[in-house]
Amino acid sequence: MNTTAITNVTPLAENIGLLYDGWNFLRGADTVLGFGDNIDNHVLHLGRISDQITGKRNRPSRISRITVVIGLHHPQHNPGARAITEQYIRYWQRDSRITAIGMENSIHGPEKGVDMELGMQLLEMSGDRSLDAVVLCSADRDMQPAIDRAVRIRGAHIELARWQGQRGGPQVTLPSSKKGWCHWLEPEQFYRCATPRNHQLAA
Repeated sequence: MNTTAITNVTPLAENIGLLYDGWNFLRGADTVLGFGDNIDNHVLHLGRISDQITGKRNRPSRISRITVVIGLHHPQHNPGARAITEQYIRYWQRDSRITAIGMENSIHGPEKGVDMELGMQLLEMSGDRSLDAVVLCSADRDMQPAIDRAVRIRGAHIELARWQGQRGGPQVTLPSSKKGWCHWLEPEQFYRCATPRNHQLAA
């Protein structure tokens, strides 16, 4: 019998889902941009930044799905901002991996239902047995209850991603009471994945 040990086994790639808190993630990018620059000067490609995040994991990974939930300004309240958000959505959905969910804001401006939809999406993704891990891209503490439920009740593997400088957001606490992983994104990652807004991006 041949008892030679097999030492060069390539581990199977994990299937990853990424969930984006639309405007929270976009506005958070301002923390890594240079003086006088801001996110309004760029369009960020979520597919490319998702590839960057996945590449930061310490095990082979492949993206199975990407979902972004984003507030849509009311057309009577801020038609310019509404047009920009719709442009974002059209641009993102050129990547077949991305599903964009637009949540209609009230005419008075505040986002309506974004946090609730994010929580529902996180719980749905955490229950998807085809996914080995879910990466939540948000620095919003309001996501903490959904994270806790996904980890403690469903036993899901949740990771976080946010920009350097975004502090005080949600945390993942593992069943062992240790802190879960957060992928910190730097200016280098942003500029690899952004296109100047003065380029024509609308589909």
